[in-house]
Amino acid sequence: MAALMTMIFMVPTPSLKACAAENVETTDVEVITTNKIIGYQSQVQPLTTMFNCQIVLAFTLEGLEMSFTTSSVEVSSVIGVKDIKVQQKMWYGWKTVMTSDGAENQNEAVFGADLTYPDAVNGKTYRVLCTHYANYDVYEEVVNDTGAFKFVL
Repeated sequence: MAALMTMIFMVPTPSLKACAAENVETTDVEVITTNKIIGYQSQVQPLTTMFNCQIVLAFTLEGLEMSFTTSSVEVSSVIGVKDIKVQQKMWYGWKTVMTSDGAENQNEAVFGADLTYPDAVNGKTYRVLCTHYANYDVYEEVVNDTGAFKFVL
């Protein structure tokens, strides 16, 4: 098998030739980034105001511990996480085993909350879904899904 792989890699392949030219003309451009659209109507959407929307998981003897984080570029009138679902993989699909309405902060730039699912079963497969949201300039929502993971102590 090793000899076959060596022969495959020894077959010559066409090489790519890259050419570049230097652009000598320069232009000064002022770029202003803003979340506000002022003075005209257009199809341009405001820049996203949220970042660092995370679900951090920990497998402990107390169960599946989850930390939710939502951050905004500026102080938001409301910021939080909602529609939290813990789902267990079943033979027919995903079964919701725990829900939470979530929580929120007012007039903050960062939100954080913790939640524990105490009935997590060692060796079973789960996923966590939620919606992060914030209202700075415009109201935004971002759906977050951890994807499937096995709860292992």
